[in-house]
Amino acid sequence: MSSKIIGQPSLTTQKWVKFFIHLLFLSIVFILPEILMSRNMPDISHSWRFYVKSVVFVALFYVNYYLIIDYCLGKKNWALRLALINVAVIAVVVSVMALFHSVAPPRAARHVGMVHVFTGIFRDLAMCVLTIALSMAMKLSDYWSKISARHKEMEAAQHREELANLKSQLNPHFLFNTLNSIYALIAISPAKAQNAVHELSRLLRYVLYENTPTVMLKDEIEFINNYIKLMKLRLSETMPVHVTLDEGNSGNCQIAPLLFISPVENAFKYGNIGVPGAEISVSIVANDGVVKCVVSNHYVPGPVSDDSGIGDANLRRRLDLIYGKDASLKTVAENGVYVVELIIKL
Repeated sequence: MSSKIIGQPSLTTQKWVKFFIHLLFLSIVFILPEILMSRNMPDISHSWRFYVKSVVFVALFYVNYYLIIDYCLGKKNWALRLALINVAVIAVVVSVMALFHSVAPPRAARHVGMVHVFTGIFRDLAMCVLTIALSMAMKLSDYWSKISARHKEMEAAQHREELANLKSQLNPHFLFNTLNSIYALIAISPAKAQNAVHELSRLLRYVLYENTPTVMLKDEIEFINNYIKLMKLRLSETMPVHVTLDEGNSGNCQIAPLLFISPVENAFKYGNIGVPGAEISVSIVANDGVVKCVVSNHYVPGPVSDDSGIGDANLRRRLDLIYGKDASLKTVAENGVYVVELIIKL
């Protein structure tokens, strides 16, 4: 089902509006000067020649705008083809007007003879060239604007498709890790496993049904909080988990969903190494529309891998597509501690 924006004009209405804008502009350029000139020259105030010429110039504009340029665009050597056709059109129009001047000159100018004829031809030639140049400038500007808009639309569609693919990869990854945690709890504590299933249903409701480009920051922070509660069920009580979640005055700001879950997931996945003193820290703090997320965890020395394929590279790509330069992601691995710092300007 297609949706229509309230107040958005139809294509037919837009075409008619463009036509009348052109007509108004051409009237100001061609017809108004002739009217003013006729008022200042009483001898020719009733001459219909000025108005005929104005109509010819307006017709020349529209023939070039709607027929000649459309015919030439997209063809081989379109610029040369367009120039040759317009030269031929100008030659025909100027010849007709020259004949018009020589056969029926205005009464006030008949004593001038051939000087008037050549002056009129030169003026008509200049006006034809300016008319065609004006139509080409307006048409090509409109044509290039449409190409640019179509290119931007294609880029936006490609970005939406890529984001959808990234998110479709993220959801199974999230579910797989969560189910593994619940599976581990079943043998340890069936009561905790039952509670974990309940928490998982809440998480899945958010992941599956919040299928919008943006969500409120406070909802995203609540989702991370629920996920941390679920992950803590399988951890030893002696393993410290430091959590700081503060939406500040930016809770109602909109943010792309599931941006924080990847580093938080990896922190619990790789940080649970069973070594005394190892800890996990998650901090998401927002202030004045700037969100800073810092996640750190201890890990076994060696290369840090992300065998699921959803990790820093995925997150960097999403941030680049959605926020561009308004987001930054830094990762540091030193002394057995892996730190992810994510900053987003909403």
